[in-house]
Amino acid sequence: MVDPVVPMLPGMTFQDPRKPVARRAQTLCYVNGYAVPGEKTSSIARAPATMEFPTEEPKAPTSYPMSTLPKWVQFDRKVLRWNAFFKEAVTESLAENFRVRKCVIYMYLEDESIYVAEPKQHNSGIPQGVFLKRHKIPKNDVGDFYTRADVRVADTLTLYGRTFYVVSCDAFTRGFLTDQGFEVNEDVGFPDDPIDAYRETMKKDSKIPYPPPPRDDDLSRYIEAAAGAPSNALAADKLKKFLAHDRKVLRFFCVWDDREALFGENRPFVLHYYLSDDTVEVLEVAEPNSGRDPFPVFLRRGPLPNQKLEVDALGPTKTFSYYTFEDLKVGGHVRVYNRDFYIHDADNFTKAWYITNAGRTEADFPPISVEEEQMPIPQMAVPPYNGFGGHADSLQNCIALIPKPVKPDFEKQMTYAHTILRFKAKIVPDATHAVSDWDSDREFILSVYLANDTIAIYENPDRKKNIAGGKFLERQEVRKPNSSEAFVATDFYVGATVVVLRRSFELVEADSYTYAFMEEHPESFPRSDPEAVGGRLTAASAGREAALREALTGAEDSNGEVELADVANAFKSAGVECVAQEIITLGRKHAGSGAGKVSVSALLEAVSVGFALPAGEGEGQ
Repeated sequence: MVDPVVPMLPGMTFQDPRKPVARRAQTLCYVNGYAVPGEKTSSIARAPATMEFPTEEPKAPTSYPMSTLPKWVQFDRKVLRWNAFFKEAVTESLAENFRVRKCVIYMYLEDESIYVAEPKQHNSGIPQGVFLKRHKIPKNDVGDFYTRADVRVADTLTLYGRTFYVVSCDAFTRGFLTDQGFEVNEDVGFPDDPIDAYRETMKKDSKIPYPPPPRDDDLSRYIEAAAGAPSNALAADKLKKFLAHDRKVLRFFCVWDDREALFGENRPFVLHYYLSDDTVEVLEVAEPNSGRDPFPVFLRRGPLPNQKLEVDALGPTKTFSYYTFEDLKVGGHVRVYNRDFYIHDADNFTKAWYITNAGRTEADFPPISVEEEQMPIPQMAVPPYNGFGGHADSLQNCIALIPKPVKPDFEKQMTYAHTILRFKAKIVPDATHAVSDWDSDREFILSVYLANDTIAIYENPDRKKNIAGGKFLERQEVRKPNSSEAFVATDFYVGATVVVLRRSFELVEADSYTYAFMEEHPESFPRSDPEAVGGRLTAASAGREAALREALTGAEDSNGEVELADVANAFKSAGVECVAQEIITLGRKHAGSGAGKVSVSALLEAVSVGFALPAGEGEGQ
């Protein structure tokens, strides 16, 4: 306790050691390297009521504190490696009945995932490399995974039913596991592979004599021939020729005239003659717009026979003679496996080499033209639309080699940039497609964009019927069936049936904005013009006035009004053909007091031009 006589000045105060420290209590603790909220404790430190004893074993004063880093940070880039093998059975082989396949097992400590690789072995005939991709491998059906404690030297490890025998590990793995408290066995060696022993035996016990090296002088070859040496041992030294003419290639330009065959043509080629070993290579020149796949090698490098090849019966093998550099000349022919190639030119190196080494002159390389006369290009007719892209874009591809963008109607786009007509639609059957009960209950919103007369269809979701809804048709230009003409805004009205991509949609309703817009533009939408609709229905109801009057008056209520649905039924019962858009137009023009109501008297006056109504009939009561 501070003495009140002592002034509160720096250096004159002191802390009472008997007073408990009231610091804020710690609210977080570390679990597996992650900070998590601990148990709720009081923020005021109090003296313990009873003596507390430590629950953990005492640690040495020099021991390091436990790491609070997450596992993926603490063991980042730390990988354990074991060498292992498995035995693969080999059937129907005299050299071996099993094969030892060596593998390397990697375990990444950050997540204890396992990766198995098989080192590539020369001339093994096995596709080696990645044997098992890196992932966490399940240990059992309970849900446990393999850990570093499950991989032990001189023991087995079963991964997906295949048993691996672990034989050794590297120094880092051994030291790490030892520090972790695991007992690591001594390394063992790989077993002997039967195929390796078989190869060694074949090398030691082989009785096959190898051909002697080529002789450098005529006397040695004469002595070998007198002793009965085979002909291949008497060949001249090819190494000297290779060193003298390496990277020296004669290049000739030739054509193969195949125009006598069906769809044949004069095809250009390049013939290479390698002076180092007297081999020939023929390359095909890929011409633009030739219609052929670009396979450059027509004949791979090798000796080219200069005789006609024929299919002979079984018998002794013929001895062929091959083309040499003396057989090749400009203006001559080369027969490449029964195909005649005409040489018409050579490069500068080839000409200079022949002049220097073969005694030829400039006159032996005359310029020869093999260009063909160009046929007149016929005017191509515009092909029918193939279904790719838009009609206008496809037409541009047929008009010009470099297609130009279609010039849109900018005035129309600026005027109707934000004008969209929306209709509610449903799928209806037609002559070629039936509609199921599930499809008949689907509702769609068909949007017509007046800026470019494109159409988009959206399906309304319905959870009760398990209909997810969403975009049904991307905004695009739609053509009429069996026609190149596209749908325009005037083709859409309530009651119309439009076929979009072989699906028939009936427009059953529109929003108020669509009705108002169509009524404001009667020149484009005549079914939304009350006067035009009244005149047409008047002409259609000629001779059926009484039946129409009776049907309408029979459906009116006490206020002299009738529902729009009853109006359509009345016209239908009277035998007057009309569409739903016309009924809606008259209903909006002669609307009654209630929603969806139409005045019968006004409706009869609109469609009864030419005959008078009885006095008092149709008036409100």
